[in-house]
Amino acid sequence: MFRLSLILFLLTKTVFGQNDLISLSIDQAVEYGIENNRNLINAEREILMAYNEKWKTIATGLPQVTANLDYSNYIELPTSLIPLEKFGGPPGEFSEVQFGLEQTAFGSMRMEQQIFDGSWIVGLQATKVYLETSKNFYEKTLLEVKEGVIKLYSLVSILKEGVILLKNNVENFKKDYYEISELYKNGFEEIENVEQIKITLAQSEFLLKQTEKTYDNQKDLLKLILGIKLDDQLVLTTNFEELISGDIVFNKSISDFIPENNIEIKISKNAFDTKRLEYKLEQSKRLPKISGFYSNSFTGYNDDFKFLQSEQKWFNSSVFGINLKVPVFSSLGLKASAQKAKYAMNQAETSYVDQQERIYALVKQKINDYLLALDSYNIDKENMLLSQSIEEKNSIKFFEGMVSSFELRQAQNQLLNAQQKYLNSVINLISINAELETLFNKPITLK
Repeated sequence: MFRLSLILFLLTKTVFGQNDLISLSIDQAVEYGIENNRNLINAEREILMAYNEKWKTIATGLPQVTANLDYSNYIELPTSLIPLEKFGGPPGEFSEVQFGLEQTAFGSMRMEQQIFDGSWIVGLQATKVYLETSKNFYEKTLLEVKEGVIKLYSLVSILKEGVILLKNNVENFKKDYYEISELYKNGFEEIENVEQIKITLAQSEFLLKQTEKTYDNQKDLLKLILGIKLDDQLVLTTNFEELISGDIVFNKSISDFIPENNIEIKISKNAFDTKRLEYKLEQSKRLPKISGFYSNSFTGYNDDFKFLQSEQKWFNSSVFGINLKVPVFSSLGLKASAQKAKYAMNQAETSYVDQQERIYALVKQKINDYLLALDSYNIDKENMLLSQSIEEKNSIKFFEGMVSSFELRQAQNQLLNAQQKYLNSVINLISINAELETLFNKPITLK
C-alpha cells in the first residue's frame, strides 16, 4: 500500500551524520503517515488477527484428527491374586500369578467431525463481523491520521508564516525605535514617544519568541504522527501560499452526506451486529449438538523390544459412534442469559440509531461552522491588509509630526492583532475542512 509513493519521497532523504533530512509536501506527508504511523500499523495487524480468528473458527467445524502412540515396559509385571477355593482349594488362601508380557506398544488414530452445532454457525457469522469491525477501525485510524497530518502540517506551515510576519514587524519596529531614539537624543522627541515604541517592540519580540517555540513543538508532534524520529530533520515543501491557494474550499452540502459512509456510524453498526449475534449465540445454546467420531487402534505385546520387526503381531480394533447432546433443563439459566443478551442487543440498536442522528447533527453544525469560518477568513484577510496599510501610513505621519506615538502604537498593535486573527482564521478553516472530509469519508484534496 502506497509503496511506490513512499519510495519516491524516500529518495529525497539525505543523510547528515546519524540524522535524516526528510522533505515532504502535504500530500506526501499524508501518504508517509499512512505508511509509517505506528497506530495505523497496529490497526493493520488487528485485521490480520481477525483473518486468523476467522480461520480458527472455521477449523473447529472441520474434521479433527489426532494420533496417539504409547509404549510401556513393565520392569515388574503386576501381580494378581486368585482365590484357591474357586478351584477346590482351602478357603481364604490365594494364588499369586502374573499375567501379560513385559513390553506393550499401543497406537491409535481418532477422527471427530462436528455434524450440527448452532454456536459454531453463529461463531462463523461473528468472525465476519469481527473482521469487518477490524477493517472499520483501521479505516477510522487512517482517517484520523489523514486529518491529524493535514491539521498539524497546516499549523506548522502557518506558524512558519507567522514567524516571517513577526520578524518583519520586529525589524520595522526596531527601525522606528532607532529613529525615534536618535531624534530624542537630539532633542526633537519626548521620552514618552520613545517608551511607547519600545513597549510595542518588546511585545512583538516576545510574540515572535513564543511563536517560534510553538512552531518547534508542533513540528515535533507532526513527526510523531508521521512516524519520524524526533532527531530527524523535517522540511515542509508546501508553503503557506500554496496551502491557501483554493484547495481549502469544501464544496459539499448536507444533501451530499451519506450516513452509511461515515466511519463512526459504521462502527456503531458493527457494535449492534456483535450484540445481535451474542443474542443468537445464547439462543443457539438451547439447540442439540451432534458430532460423530471414528477411531482405529492397534496393540502389540512382547517380552523384548521387537515392535519394529516384521514378525511382530499387532491386534487391531476400530469403533464408530455418534454423540447427541440435548439441553433439557438449566434451572432457567439459559433463558435468563438469552434475555440479558436481548436487552444488550436492544441497547446497541438504540445507540446505533442515536449515533446516526448525532452524526447528522454534527455534519450540519460543521458545515455551518465552515461557512462562518470562510467568512471570517475573508474578513480577517482584508482587515490584515488594511492594518498593514494603516500602520505604514501612521509610521510616516508620526515622523512627519502628524500623529502621536500613542496613535502609532495603536496602529502597530492593530497590525499585530490583525495578523494573528488572520492566521488563526486560516488554521480554523483548514481544521474544520479536514473534519468535514473525515465526516463525509472522502479523499482529502489538499495539495
